[in-house]
Amino acid sequence: MHPFFQDFDFYGFVHRGGDEVETENTLEAFKYSSDLGFVFMETDVQATKDGHVVIFHDSNLKRMAGIKKKISQLNLEEVKSIELLNGGKIPLLSETLESFPSLRFNIDIKTEDALDETVRIVKRMNRLDRVCLASFSSKRLKKIRELSGPNACTSSGQMDIFKMICNSIGFNFEAVASDCAQIPLSQWGLPVLTRRFLKVAQKQNKLVHIWTIDDEQTMYDLIDFGVQGLMTDKPSILKKALVNRGLFN
Repeated sequence: MHPFFQDFDFYGFVHRGGDEVETENTLEAFKYSSDLGFVFMETDVQATKDGHVVIFHDSNLKRMAGIKKKISQLNLEEVKSIELLNGGKIPLLSETLESFPSLRFNIDIKTEDALDETVRIVKRMNRLDRVCLASFSSKRLKKIRELSGPNACTSSGQMDIFKMICNSIGFNFEAVASDCAQIPLSQWGLPVLTRRFLKVAQKQNKLVHIWTIDDEQTMYDLIDFGVQGLMTDKPSILKKALVNRGLFN
């Protein structure tokens, strides 16, 4: 098992640091969820016009800041000056990792131009044991693995997940080297999480984490089903469910 996942029986991820009290993907959100006792944070990175990697999810700034521009169209000084609509600022990846050295970050690399620098930052800060690098793009993940080397923790991309689904119904695609499969309950109008999918993941030595679950009863149902982790926007609800099941470390 990769060091990123060691010392835990179950993995409660706070999606974008949560949005219960603080604005998603801000230092304040990560602190709020950390203060609740969570260790695992899911987050997203993109690159500014001048090549700095910042924490941000959306393809543009409209929803979060009321600005009709992309992160890639602004330099770092411009990005750092933005006040998000619900409070908070857009932090640098390096600033976030430095601010929370005890947290473990699942980092979704959203754009190609952020890939190389994200890996450089993680390696320079000696955080390969405390991050899991993720992307929906299997092609991007291949490059991430090449750049970060054999000691990196990575998740499965969409095409890798599709092959796992196919294997669960009788196909025999070769397994892609990754540490976890982070999946929705359903996709493309089809269920993703099934008993057979869990068996395929187990055979490939992959942990299965489900996103994004905010309903308490669904959390209990998925824990009982046998998944190894859940991602949520509502950390107080997930904490309650994990405490009730004796799974909150």
